[in-house]
Amino acid sequence: MNDQFGHLIGDEVLNQVAERLRSLVEPGDIVARVGGDEFAIILIGEAASKRARSLAQKVTERLGEPFPAGQVVAYCGATVGIVLAPDDATTTSELRQCADLALYRAKERGRGSICCFDPRMDEASRDRRTLEGDLRTAVANGDVKLVYQPILSALTGEITSVEALARWSHPKKGPIPPDIFIPLAEECGLIGTLGEALLRLACSDAVWWPSSVRVAVNLSPLQFQAGDLSATVRSVLQDTGLAAERLQLEVTEGLVIRDVDRTFAELERLRALGIQILMDDFGVGYSSLSYFQRFPFDKVKIDKSFVDHITTSRASRAIVQAVVGLGEQLGMGIVAEGVETEEQMHALVAAGCTHLQGYLFSKPLTTTEMDERLSALLNDGVDRAGRRSARAA
Repeated sequence: MNDQFGHLIGDEVLNQVAERLRSLVEPGDIVARVGGDEFAIILIGEAASKRARSLAQKVTERLGEPFPAGQVVAYCGATVGIVLAPDDATTTSELRQCADLALYRAKERGRGSICCFDPRMDEASRDRRTLEGDLRTAVANGDVKLVYQPILSALTGEITSVEALARWSHPKKGPIPPDIFIPLAEECGLIGTLGEALLRLACSDAVWWPSSVRVAVNLSPLQFQAGDLSATVRSVLQDTGLAAERLQLEVTEGLVIRDVDRTFAELERLRALGIQILMDDFGVGYSSLSYFQRFPFDKVKIDKSFVDHITTSRASRAIVQAVVGLGEQLGMGIVAEGVETEEQMHALVAAGCTHLQGYLFSKPLTTTEMDERLSALLNDGVDRAGRRSARAA
């Protein structure tokens, strides 16, 4: 609100929030502002626990109403975490911590949500802190590895590129799914270090593969916010010796909508290096055709959710055909990911997809397995291991 309307409007809205909260509580209750946009209400009395839930509902409803401020009308809303004393905690610091955990869980559920503290939240928070510490160690030691899944030309069946996929095997817990450790790396500020390390590893591996094979690396939205992504990528390419045209960077719609102008400016700098830019998971988020007016993506990847139903759902089939038609008109390749059956493959090829990826063709492969898969494409007859040894010498 401060960014959109200025601090004077923001302060006026905060005053109105305070007034609305006061109007909802009883004379013996306490209302306080405890952070930039956080307020606390302390309900006192034997019926406090019974009143908490109904009051929380009133708070979300009341703060969901418009805020007229000066010449504008602002909207915000609220999420609420509830903690009970002495049931959940007894000291002030413990109560604040439990309230924060409940509020955090409510925020995860979305605006207007209400969440009561549960002891399992505290356990989950401790587990998360432990996992964060282990991830920091893994990143520092280079224990987050890459596997590679081939992407084939629908026309020739040849491997044209591979997607680099991050993998972390915890020493005690075993494999940790990427949809857990990647968001954790983003939340705790590790994604910049991890992202650069994985980019460097992917380029170091790909430099030994046939020149006809590109490597695709996924980017986190937070890597763009640092403002030095293109410089980092340029440095990695120079250090590893990989030709820029052999690197593909995959971005999601979620990245684009965070800061459209800044994102496209950074993408233009990356494109200027000779790198290919791919739109990943198209169709599952905030798809906007205006993106393609702003930036000429080299390829668009159709999400697996549409591929899964390509043979059974008329809607999925129509969406795939529409994206293919768009790609043909704009000169973009179309990659169908998550292909698992021959029936899906035939339907996707018939629809006009230019590239295919999925378990039907190959599971994600280790570096060694990928070397062996690509060895037949090498023209010089020297295996990669030998070439690597020669370079090291």
